[in-house]
Amino acid sequence: MMVIYPQYDRLLSFASIHHAIRAEKVLNEGCIPVAAAPTPREVDISCGQCLLFSAANEQILMDVLNGNSICWSKLFQRDVQSKSYQLIMEYNHTK
Repeated sequence: MMVIYPQYDRLLSFASIHHAIRAEKVLNEGCIPVAAAPTPREVDISCGQCLLFSAANEQILMDVLNGNSICWSKLFQRDVQSKSYQLIMEYNHTK
């Protein structure tokens, strides 16, 4: 069962647990609030760990990940009340 963080309305999945762990470390060092959580099966079955964060921090979070060459898989809008996820974008590996 996924831990609920009602303040976080974004979910970022990863293709690799190594990228997920590195992302959490780099974002924490940059004082960007995130929470590591198990990835819901209906979202992505890749590495099993995702990061939850606030939409207000989305641009800076993406800038930090890109600046540190951290690959992610999919970005979702998260509705805690209805337990639903809407795909916003997928990682562009050609960048």
